[in-house]
Amino acid sequence: MRRTSGANSHAKRRVLVIGGGGLIGRAVTALLREAGGGARYEVLVASRRTTPPVDLEAPASIRLLLEGAGPLDHVVVAAGDAVFGGLAALTRGDLEASVLSKLLGQVEVALAALPRLRDGGSVTLTSGELSHAPIPGSAAVAMVNGALDGFVRAAALDLAPGRRLNVVSPGWIRETRLRMGLPLEPGVPARAIAQLYVDAIESGESGRVFQATGGPAQVVQRSA
Repeated sequence: MRRTSGANSHAKRRVLVIGGGGLIGRAVTALLREAGGGARYEVLVASRRTTPPVDLEAPASIRLLLEGAGPLDHVVVAAGDAVFGGLAALTRGDLEASVLSKLLGQVEVALAALPRLRDGGSVTLTSGELSHAPIPGSAAVAMVNGALDGFVRAAALDLAPGRRLNVVSPGWIRETRLRMGLPLEPGVPARAIAQLYVDAIESGESGRVFQATGGPAQVVQRSA
């Protein structure tokens, strides 16, 4: 687990970003570090490569990470894998891998983190627009994305006062399309998507799906 903070970190709200080494996670971390001129947040970054490592398919690693993180105000999960593949080619193993990593892994984080948060704290998960705008070969991914959206909307109703739960549903990321040699449209820049995570932390809302869609100049937020 890597800390990214400056002086006077004791006055900052502490945010754990799981998946902080990925494209979205790095962008979220950067925005949080910049907020309030660097005075608002202390950011802790966790991934499979940090110490201790965290693997969403290993609940024990999630518990170990949270136990060692100290007091937290917010947790962001920008991690989790799901399998792309045509329906006829999908195996039970593909479906189980998708559920264990992206769905149950994030749910495990939420269930373990929420009771540990300081008052006013939040957990923000990551789903994806394929749940409502699928493409061929996305059945497994759409399944777990839709389940995450539904979990957040329902679970938020059961939370104790002072706890919040939201999910960000990104679409195509512009930088990913560039790397794949695809047209940039309809990609959204990673930094614009990352802003939705900051909005989820700072909005005071709970049970909301923050959706990103449109081209690089257009980020639309709405509840699903």
